[in-house]
Amino acid sequence: MVKTSGNTTGESLVMIHGWGMNSGVWESIRSELESEYLVIWIDLPGYGINSNIVAKSMKDIISLILPQLPDNTHLLGWSLGGLVVQAIANELVCTNQADKLKSLTLVASSAKFSQSDDWQHAITKIVLSNFSQSLQEDIQGTLRRFVALQFMGVKGTRDIQKKLIDGILLNTAKYKMAKKGGGDKICTNTPHYQALSLGLEILKNADYRKVSHKIPKHWILADKDRLIPPAVINDLQFLYPDDQITLLENAGHAPFMTSPDEFFTCMNSFIKSHS
Repeated sequence: MVKTSGNTTGESLVMIHGWGMNSGVWESIRSELESEYLVIWIDLPGYGINSNIVAKSMKDIISLILPQLPDNTHLLGWSLGGLVVQAIANELVCTNQADKLKSLTLVASSAKFSQSDDWQHAITKIVLSNFSQSLQEDIQGTLRRFVALQFMGVKGTRDIQKKLIDGILLNTAKYKMAKKGGGDKICTNTPHYQALSLGLEILKNADYRKVSHKIPKHWILADKDRLIPPAVINDLQFLYPDDQITLLENAGHAPFMTSPDEFFTCMNSFIKSHS
């Protein structure tokens, strides 16, 4: 199930959110997006309006999203969503359907999130494992820490963080109350534990460094991102010399929130150049 809104005469743009969130995370640039594009807002399995849909692997996620993609569309993914975008592109390339996609925009994402001997500018697997352990013990606390980490080092984000945390945790509390009371009403903004757990596994193990195709790509990174170090730019340039890479200054892991005007300008310029 997807939500669609915006300019019915504009090109299609599919938006895929990151870990722990849902399609409501794009609210800071929603009006700008809708003025230019016919926007398809994807909620990943276990999130948002798809909170009751279960996916057990990246393959399951792709299988659920592919039927929702219009022809000649642009794909944009943030963080975990960037890995999903790369997986979708790889699947379409492997099945000779690459012409279905016009461009890929990867926001605060990478070809590989977890650190290894040959990929140093990334999160250590220990950190991701700690998040997995914490998730089992305290979902609310884990989500709070993750939101704080996204904005660490970026000034003036207290209100943004509060809005995100209140939205996520308030709905989580409602969900728990409904379950405890034996009711069957589940708030659609509540991320499902299984989806959160799967997302962390994908962040830990996904590796798209060997994926090669000619679909235009734009990496939008942030210089204060604590999850995707800006130094990864050199690694991405080596892997993909033809890709466009933009580094936003004074922006955190969610640059569309901390620097919405700059973000939209560079995002829109790239997509328009491939329309």
